[in-house]
Amino acid sequence: MAIKFNPILVTLFVVATTILLHISDARSVGRQDDWEPITNITKEVIEIGKFAVDEHNKEAKTTLKFQKVIKGENQVVVGMNYRLVIEAKDGDSTHNYLAQVWDKPDNSKSLTSFKQLLEA
Repeated sequence: MAIKFNPILVTLFVVATTILLHISDARSVGRQDDWEPITNITKEVIEIGKFAVDEHNKEAKTTLKFQKVIKGENQVVVGMNYRLVIEAKDGDSTHNYLAQVWDKPDNSKSLTSFKQLLEA
């Protein structure tokens, strides 16, 4: 017995699937995994930058000195992630670092990444 395809049902299926995919894409805009630029370097952002340098110093047994936050992004998660470009002094030379900090809902913080950026 051969299966007959109803062209109207196939067309309705394709249209319904397309609509559902567009609705799904629209819901993903502004989702939690989106990084947003930080447009204002506030005292809170500076404190997170200082925390990143201090934690890196403890973990890597270095003596970097925080200078400033150059720019950053944040991401809403359970708490907030911060990805910051930080300027710090290593002895007499100044370098830029990319740090990622998780600011947890209980107000504790965790340094999740800290890397020196290549000089341009």
